[in-house]
Amino acid sequence: MNTTDSEDLKKRMVSYLFSDHSVHQLRSIASSPDSHLHFPLYVDFAELMDYDPRIAHLIFSQSNTYLQLFDDAALLAHRIVLGEMAADEKNKVVEKKFIHVRINVGGSPLECPETFPSIGRVRVQHRGILLTVKGIVIRSGAIKMHEGERKYMCHKCKNSFTVHPEVEARNFISLPSMCPIQKSKPCGGSKFQYVENTIVCHDYQEIKVQESTQVLGVGAIPRSILVILKDDLVDVVKAGDDVIVTGLLTAKWSPELKDVRCDLDPVLIANNVRRINELKSEIDISDVMVMKFKQFWNQFKDAPLKGRNAILRGICPQIFGLFTVKLAGKHIYPRLWLFTYSP
Repeated sequence: MNTTDSEDLKKRMVSYLFSDHSVHQLRSIASSPDSHLHFPLYVDFAELMDYDPRIAHLIFSQSNTYLQLFDDAALLAHRIVLGEMAADEKNKVVEKKFIHVRINVGGSPLECPETFPSIGRVRVQHRGILLTVKGIVIRSGAIKMHEGERKYMCHKCKNSFTVHPEVEARNFISLPSMCPIQKSKPCGGSKFQYVENTIVCHDYQEIKVQESTQVLGVGAIPRSILVILKDDLVDVVKAGDDVIVTGLLTAKWSPELKDVRCDLDPVLIANNVRRINELKSEIDISDVMVMKFKQFWNQFKDAPLKGRNAILRGICPQIFGLFTVKLAGKHIYPRLWLFTYSP
């Protein structure tokens, strides 16, 4: 991707951010007083696909390159909004350094089995694309500080460039063999010097997500995958949460052990994490159901245990009696009676 194409795509991304609800998010980010935090900017992939199919395809097929470009476009859009809001003296705005576009694939073609496989079906063919997996968090690691980038200057052309750690090499930073600055004539320099005070650190956390046993066949072993969370995604989920993770599949070398062959372990670098727990809790309950609930307990407001007994009689009414067994089952499996209650 040359510089001209990059700038053109960035302008189209900025245009998209100003065409939908992202303007409200950008104004909210500009109003935040802390300039050092990392802020998420949520984008629906389905809406992006309707607005500009080419950008959507590039983000899906070459996520590593174009998600970073989208982050740069978000910063550019932020500066534009900042200038508009600063014209009004009533607005107290602060320029932000870190804004990350978070892709929501809900309701988009990316919910198909090819891009939304079960964890046990993740293969090398999914590497490099925007992938989504669903499962349960079985392990939540400690939050660490992680070096995200640093700058070097070429001794020959005196231009500086940014290098990032490689996940495949366990976050080791390696310098390029030749100067990566692309101009009309390549520089060809091979000696670089670190630029002082250019290290940017990020919050870093690793979690392990395992596919749910409810979707597996009899005798199948649930598979798991390591997920890397960065910046604003850190500490948003805990062990036991049901999550949907969208990100970029890569791999990293396993630790070096004597007389043990090194393997590449699959890793998902998260772009967005959604807790399904919250989605379940947002299920709407009709007013009719609320009214029935209130009427039922109004009948037993003076004797709530009688109301409890009435509920227990409705659990598996085909089985006569066994009051104590049903009471114990209700306390051990609190959700069971919801599926077996028959008023």
